[in-house]
Amino acid sequence: MFIYSTQGIILSRSTAGEADAIFSIYTKDFGKILARAQGIKKEEAKLKGHLETLHLSSTQFVLGKNGARLIGASLLNSWPIIRSDFDKSMAALRITETFDRHCFPNDRDESLWNVLLESLTLLERSEFFAGDFQKFLRSFEEKFSVTLGYGDTKSAVSYGIL
Repeated sequence: MFIYSTQGIILSRSTAGEADAIFSIYTKDFGKILARAQGIKKEEAKLKGHLETLHLSSTQFVLGKNGARLIGASLLNSWPIIRSDFDKSMAALRITETFDRHCFPNDRDESLWNVLLESLTLLERSEFFAGDFQKFLRSFEEKFSVTLGYGDTKSAVSYGIL
């Protein structure tokens, strides 16, 4: 078996059996992948703290007959400022949900990876006031749409996509 290694942002997690979970991860090198983590719900699971929603992690996985199986992960960024602010957390979850819902598995797109990483980095580093979150999310959604090819050329040029 060949071991694949890449950076990825955990988009979501779903239960798979008594001790396993399936993670939706948007990766730098493979796009969105769905990968099973065996025994992740056990107290002594080695991957447990590295695979939480919104975490940027270095992940290792193998491809088997039942799809991708996570075999290693190392936390790179947990976005602590986002996690400590309710409004930023809600905005970040909306971003990850948008990626999870609209991106197909195994469809690598470096531009989309950059949109995701830049959006979370901006959310982490910027100070927002009351109405700023809606403007930020509208801007993200426009940039996301343009990157997917649904926006106008003027917007694509302004975002540096074309």
